[in-house]
Amino acid sequence: MNHDPQSAPPADHTHSPGFRTLFTRARWVPVSRQTIFLLTALPLALLVPVTVIALVSVGAGLSVFGAGLFLLLAAAGLARWFGDLELRRLVWAGATSIEPPEWPELSGLSLGQRLKLVLLDPKQWSYIAYGAVYLVIGTASGSLTLIWVASILNGATRWIWNGWAISTPEELAEIGWSLPVLGTLSPFLHGPLTVMAYTVLGAIALVTLPWFSRTMLALHDRLARVFLGRYNPEELAAQMEGLRRSRKASVAAEGRALRRLERDLHDGPQQQLLRLQLDLAAAGRKIASDPKAAAELIEDAGKRSAETLSELRHLVRGIAPPLLQDRGLVAALEALAERSPIPTRVSASLNPARTVEPAVQQGLYFIVAELLANAIKHSGAREMSIACAMSPDGRELVATVCDDGEGGAQIVPGHGLSGIAERIEGLGGRWEHQSPVGGPTQVTLYIPT
Repeated sequence: MNHDPQSAPPADHTHSPGFRTLFTRARWVPVSRQTIFLLTALPLALLVPVTVIALVSVGAGLSVFGAGLFLLLAAAGLARWFGDLELRRLVWAGATSIEPPEWPELSGLSLGQRLKLVLLDPKQWSYIAYGAVYLVIGTASGSLTLIWVASILNGATRWIWNGWAISTPEELAEIGWSLPVLGTLSPFLHGPLTVMAYTVLGAIALVTLPWFSRTMLALHDRLARVFLGRYNPEELAAQMEGLRRSRKASVAAEGRALRRLERDLHDGPQQQLLRLQLDLAAAGRKIASDPKAAAELIEDAGKRSAETLSELRHLVRGIAPPLLQDRGLVAALEALAERSPIPTRVSASLNPARTVEPAVQQGLYFIVAELLANAIKHSGAREMSIACAMSPDGRELVATVCDDGEGGAQIVPGHGLSGIAERIEGLGGRWEHQSPVGGPTQVTLYIPT
């Protein structure tokens, strides 16, 4: 079928997605806080940064006499306070939180040591430089926001007081002189046209206010990240160190798991298969001379092969549980609880809409299984519980394993909880362990998704 673009009906722009988004709640809810943030930036820019710059200027000039050092310390303290205030204000306005630098501990130090730590700290001077930049950015963004809001209010109320704004023929004549179009119209039309012009201008300012406030907030956020956040080299160094520890722990945990699997195969199925081979060989030798004994050996071999198959299935289930792959983490944890000889309650709920990597689910499953195995062997518990849910921000899986046993569980290198700690670190997670003597024991896992 051919379609003539010229005969197609005109698009209904009033129902287009772009038009509807102008009036969504998500677009307008942050506007009030963002606008207040920008409006208050103007007085802050005229007050705090000016004071910081004055203290630095006077302090630097008087530093040769010693007294200026105290002014520099005061400027540093004020700049740090102002930087922390801006970080809190940005979060209040809706921006993502920024992690501040780790400041040196000054308590217990002499005055000279404090001066050295503060005045030679590049992060401190970055905060002072932010004050100087904020003097320009805060003044500009605050002034523009003030003009924006004034345009909206003017357009909404101009029809009320327009008569007092332009009332004399001389003023109307001046407007007609500056705007020749008005000069060609009758003077009594100047007032309504002026109201209409300011109303249109106010409507434009109102519609574009969310875009303007969001853009200005993003500018403040970007500057704060450059001047007030942790330095990139520090973040990279911390991340690299964390990755090295995570990789080392992951390799150690996998090595431990492979050695345990090798030991289990050697002690279990391998021995069973050797015995099965010997029994079948003996049955083959006796099948002609003693058929009855050969039949008994073959029957025993059949039972032993079934036991070997069961052990192999158990080992394979420890490598990759089919239930975990087929029905997910919650069903796998419930199956763990059902197989436990100690009554175990499961309270787990995961949002199906949130995707969790299979490797994360499998890692958490094995950690919980190992915690249950340790509790069954050593705790003397009568009851256990498993709880699993997603953290409120959706960035972590949070699982808690608790038993009412004797407690006193400790981390011993090469055993039990030590291997669990390696698995957790290998997944990039963290954990909290509470096991007072007399119980109960509770382990909480935080595994990033």
